[in-house]
Order: sequence, then structure tokens, then C-alpha cells
Amino acid sequence: MEKEPTGVVGGTSNMLIQSQYVDNSKSEQEFFALVSDMSNIPALLPEQAINVVADKDNLSFTVQGMGSIALRVSQRITYSLVQLVPVGKVPFPFALNIKIAGLGNNCRVMYEIDAELNPLMAMMAKRPLQNLVDMMAEKTVTL
Repeated sequence: MEKEPTGVVGGTSNMLIQSQYVDNSKSEQEFFALVSDMSNIPALLPEQAINVVADKDNLSFTVQGMGSIALRVSQRITYSLVQLVPVGKVPFPFALNIKIAGLGNNCRVMYEIDAELNPLMAMMAKRPLQNLVDMMAEKTVTL
């Protein structure tokens, strides 16, 4: 019996999509507190996100022309990470990680999507997912 290559399961593989690190004028404690509460995340979403509903641990929205998504916080690592995972049926499993690093009185932030995609889905999803994390990073600078 042949072994599948490492990182590949049933024709899918993990794709890591990352924004650049961006600086924010808040401390890592302040920024962590802000993004730990999902009701503050709509300010980071693209304009195409409509019907946004959020509370402390949950976020749902519709992206015009693409469908609806619901996310919940699955992990909070104090002052360094907030991880969101989908709730319900999604086309592929993924996690959205908000990574935070302290810079004295400021912080540096990076958005990362870790998705399990088959090659066809990877081709279709890579650009929209990259655009999403890049847009969130851009909005972080002035948040």
C-alpha cells in the first residue's frame, strides 16, 4: 500500500495564505482585546460583506456573489492569536488566524488563512482569499 505524500490527504493539501505584517498604533493588549470580540471585526471586512451579524464569539456575513459564511472563535492565545473556524457547511475546511506581535507601545499584525483544498478549489480560491487577508491587513493600519 502506497503512502500519500506528507501534507496531502485524499487529494487535498493545506494552503497557507498570508497577508504582510502591518503595524497598528495600539499595544498588543489593546489590539488583542479589540479583535477578540467578533463584534469589532466588521470594521475589517471588505465592503462586499453584507448582512453582518456579530457577537463576542461569532461572526456571520454574506459576500455578494459568493454566499454566506459563519465563523466562531476556536482559540484565543493571550495577546498573540485569535483563531476563527467555520460553523456549518463550507466548501472546504479552513482557519482564519489573526496573529499579533508586540512592538513596544504598538503592535504588528498578520492575517493568515490555513485552508484544506483540492487543486481545483485551490486555483479558484487563492486570489479571493489573498485579497481578503490583504484587505483586512490594510484596514488594520487605521483601526
